[in-house]
Amino acid sequence: MKENPNIDELLNGFIDAELTERQRTEVQRLISHDEQIADRLRQLEKSKMLVGSLPCVEAPAEMLENIKSALERRTLLGQQPEHISEREGARHLLLRRVAVAAAMIGLVAVLAAVIYTILAPEKAPDRTVAVKSWRQPADEDSYPAERKSHPTKRYTTYDIRDTSFNGTLELKTAAVTAVSAFISKSIKNNQILESAAPEIDGNKITFTVSCSREGLKLLLADLESIKHKFDSATLFVGTEQLGEQIKVESVDIEQVAEIISQDSFKSRIETARDFAILNNINELLPGKDILAVIDNRNPNLPIIPKPALTSGEKTIKKPPDQTKGEQKVNLTIVVTGSK
Repeated sequence: MKENPNIDELLNGFIDAELTERQRTEVQRLISHDEQIADRLRQLEKSKMLVGSLPCVEAPAEMLENIKSALERRTLLGQQPEHISEREGARHLLLRRVAVAAAMIGLVAVLAAVIYTILAPEKAPDRTVAVKSWRQPADEDSYPAERKSHPTKRYTTYDIRDTSFNGTLELKTAAVTAVSAFISKSIKNNQILESAAPEIDGNKITFTVSCSREGLKLLLADLESIKHKFDSATLFVGTEQLGEQIKVESVDIEQVAEIISQDSFKSRIETARDFAILNNINELLPGKDILAVIDNRNPNLPIIPKPALTSGEKTIKKPPDQTKGEQKVNLTIVVTGSK
């Protein structure tokens, strides 16, 4: 039988029929499940019978005074029996509260880590690059021997002071041949004369274009018409630090055109970083288009229109890369096959 200072009081109340209905039910349950409590109940019933069989006589005066003194002392000192049967329950409640607090702290830490990965600027991985200045001679013998030993380059960066834009557009597609042929035809049709011959390396074809901003916009307008063939498009924008680039994943052709249209180097960098953050958030939230919410426009961006004159006068078509007074932009287009 479990130690309970109230058990005798409950059993005596049960014998004298002084308990409530709930207490009587509880005592009956204890008697049916605990043999020791049942034995204790029988002992108390026998004691009641024995006490009831004794004759009623007046208690000795000394005993009565002793009982009164004991009761008065207990009342004055406040030594009432304290029943602290709730300690174990309070301890379990405290443990639950500590566990809930720890779970909330862990959840907040996970959410903070996710938000940081979304909003923190992504550092581009280090890449081996070759620096080429347009004012240096193109003769291969003029370069140091160390540069000659590394002829293969993945991305080419230029002197930022001499150009208004410098970047690399990487396109992954299952139709490498068709996309490359379309780009070559577009370069020829738009008369971008200073573009280098395509470099073919297995399943990768690289186009290097150097022209005015208007000429590059014409090329991007053509690419907009075949963007459905791209499995992915990534833009790398050069920064003021050599070897560091801003990576804009899932970039749209109109986003590339908007970055190129910026007048200052600082605004181009800020625009590229903004697009990188928005595209990353858009990838982490499936079914929601961030640009559609912010710009209040359809996610399928319209095709970039080619500039045209509205007057009836005939004009001589001039190659866009020969525009005077405008800085050149440099874009490397890398077409690779999808895995």
